[in-house]
Amino acid sequence: MSYTSGKSAADKMEISRLEVMECEKEIQSIKNSLKSLNIGSVEGEGGSLNTLKVAVHKLKFADDNSSVGCIFKVHLSSPIEERSIVKIHDPLDPAADGSFALFKSVETSNALLTIEVFSGAEKEKLGVSAAHDLQHLLEAVKQSGGDGKQSVVVDFAIVSENNVDESGVDEDEEGTDEGKAKADDKTEDGAEKDNAKDIKPAQDSYNEEVKDSKLQLPVCTLSVHLEYTPSINDKRDALYDKLNEVSKRKAAAIESLRASATAVNRAKMADTDDRKNTVVKSGFLNKSKAATTSPPFWRRWYEKTFGANSMVWVVGPIAKNYVVFFAVSAFLHYKGELLALPPPV
Repeated sequence: MSYTSGKSAADKMEISRLEVMECEKEIQSIKNSLKSLNIGSVEGEGGSLNTLKVAVHKLKFADDNSSVGCIFKVHLSSPIEERSIVKIHDPLDPAADGSFALFKSVETSNALLTIEVFSGAEKEKLGVSAAHDLQHLLEAVKQSGGDGKQSVVVDFAIVSENNVDESGVDEDEEGTDEGKAKADDKTEDGAEKDNAKDIKPAQDSYNEEVKDSKLQLPVCTLSVHLEYTPSINDKRDALYDKLNEVSKRKAAAIESLRASATAVNRAKMADTDDRKNTVVKSGFLNKSKAATTSPPFWRRWYEKTFGANSMVWVVGPIAKNYVVFFAVSAFLHYKGELLALPPPV
C-alpha cells in the first residue's frame, strides 16, 4: 500500500515539477515580450490608439439580385462615428479606397456595430442589421491568438425596416389624435366584448397573435471582415493579465509539488519502518552458549594475582620506571664512592 501511494505521489511530484518549469518558461517569454514592447513602443497616435478595420467580403441577396452599386454605412457607438464603404473587398487590391472602414480609439467593452445597406447612390435604403456587441464579436479574436493583429469574419443579416409587425396601432399614428382615438375605440370594443361574455379561449387568442405577427426575413446577408489591432497599452495590459494568470498557475504547481514531496517523504519513512520491523536480526544462526558455572577458587586467585588482568601486569609496567629510578638514586647516595676513580700515584 505504501509503495503504491509513494509511486503515485512521485508521479504527481514529477507532473508538478514539469508544470513549474513550463510556467517559468512562459513567464520568461512574457517578460521578454514586455521588454521588447517597451523598447519598440512609438510615441504618438499610431502606437497609442487601437484600430478597427471593417470590410465587406461578400454580399448575398435572398432573391439573387446584383450587388453592383450598393453602399454600406457602418455605424459605431463608441466612439459615435459613421463610415461608408462603396465597394466590395478585392483580394487583389485590399487597400483600395472605399473598400473598408477604419475606426480608431474604439471602446470594445461597450461599442455596438450596425451596418446599413443602400442601393445606388444612397437613394433607396434596403435594410439595416441588428446592433452587434463588438466585444462579443472580438472574443473569438482575442481567444484565438495572442496580442497582435487578429481578424474574424462575421455574417450580418440585413432586414428591411418596412418588414415589421404591423398588428395593432401604427407607430406613426400612435402619437397623433387619430392614433389615440383608434386606441380608445379598441379599448371600448374590448370592454364591450368582455361585457358580452364573448371571450375567446386562451389558445385561440394565442393563434391570432401568431397569425398577426409577421416573420422578418433577411433581405441580404453580408460577410463582414473585422480586423482589430490593439494599441500598445492594450497589448501591455493583455500581457500583464497573462503574466498574473501564469503566476497563479505557478503558485498552484509549487504548492502541489510541496504536497507531493511531503507525501513521498512520508511513504519513504513508512517503508523504512516496515523494513526495520521485518528485517532479520544479526547472529540468528549463531548457537546459543550454554550457561557456564563459576570457575574454582584457585583459578580466580590466579587471575587476580598473576593473570593477564591482574594488578601485577596492569601496574607493573608503569611502576617499573619509578622503581629503577629510586633504586639507582639510593645506590649513588650511599655507595657512590665505589664508582670513584683511584687516586693518582
